[in-house]
Amino acid sequence: GAGGAMTGGIGMPGMAGGMSPLLGGAAAGSMPAMGHSAPSAPGEGDGQAPAGMMPGMPGMMPGMMRGMMPSMMPNPVMMIGMMMCQMAMMQKASQAAGSAGGGSGGGQDTTPAPNPMMGIMGGMGMGGMGGMVPMMPGMMGGMGGGSTGSTEPPKPEAPVKKEPEGDVDPDVRELGDYFNIEDRWIRRLNETMKKRMDTKEQDLAKLYEVLERARSPTGLLTVKIGEMECGQFVGKIKPDKDVERLARKFKLDDHVTSRLTELVIRRKSTKEQDLDRIEQHLRYCKRPSAMATLLAGRLLEGEVDELPDLSEAEDIMQKYKLDEDARSKLREIVEKRAGEKDEVLTMVRKHLDTSANASSMLCKIARPLIDGERLPDPPERARKQPPAESAGAERRGGDRDRERGS
Repeated sequence: GAGGAMTGGIGMPGMAGGMSPLLGGAAAGSMPAMGHSAPSAPGEGDGQAPAGMMPGMPGMMPGMMRGMMPSMMPNPVMMIGMMMCQMAMMQKASQAAGSAGGGSGGGQDTTPAPNPMMGIMGGMGMGGMGGMVPMMPGMMGGMGGGSTGSTEPPKPEAPVKKEPEGDVDPDVRELGDYFNIEDRWIRRLNETMKKRMDTKEQDLAKLYEVLERARSPTGLLTVKIGEMECGQFVGKIKPDKDVERLARKFKLDDHVTSRLTELVIRRKSTKEQDLDRIEQHLRYCKRPSAMATLLAGRLLEGEVDELPDLSEAEDIMQKYKLDEDARSKLREIVEKRAGEKDEVLTMVRKHLDTSANASSMLCKIARPLIDGERLPDPPERARKQPPAESAGAERRGGDRDRERGS
């Protein structure tokens, strides 16, 4: 019994000695072909598996593993694992048999019998399959869910470099903090102010003045920075003497005075005409500060090249003795219809000539004219003729007077 174990190795139940459970009758030198019935062996009718064959389920072909269909190849990884287990079991059995034989047999040869699995694996070309073994740790590592994957720690994010606070001018920083301006616009203003150091105080004073009344200080500051970069921004300076006279006469606000000062500086060539016509319009409006701001803005922003002259309109005001409301309406008509001023004023005269109340008539036709409409010519005014009876009575009265005199 021990000698048979040494010679054939330890097998599984139903296997012939030295046979691998995976290779069926390979050691016997023959394996029944798949799909063909194997020759009947002794004991087959008694339910025993033929020699060299692994017991299977009903309907299994000889030499097949459990769960395999005919002509199926077993999983290579499973085959390697089962072979390694079989080799370990056979090695232990060989050592146990050798020690038993050495104790009882005396001078018998104790050289362990060659392992039949090594020959089988060599015959199967394990040299080609050996390349699969080194791959297994990597495969298992990939299946480990990242615990055995890359151990390289994540790279820390580079810190964002911040410019030191000392790079911004303290006065510029103070303005930004006062109006809660975003830091990027403070820095852009600081860069712009570096190019305007000669007018720094005037520029900052002007910015405080305009941003104080702004609905969105940040938005207006971006516009003013653009004006600085284009050379159109004018800082707060002492008002011109003509501007001061105008401000005193119409009681203009400080910011309006500053706006007019900016106007005369940026439009030096038309200074006298601009101020003269602004004064004309301020005479006939109810809110001079608002009107001055509007007119100066239209000139500075290039909406108009010049304001309309009111000299002819003033002649109409005096001729027809228009009241304050009518004069204000006539000024607005001239402003809105500046391009066709002469034609419109001629139309106004026609309607005032045929009206008993010139101020009321002007207020009536003002809205259509402001909206750009053209008025039809007014009907001719009928002259009143005295009745015939009254005329005869006057002649008789005159005759009596002459008779008395005679």
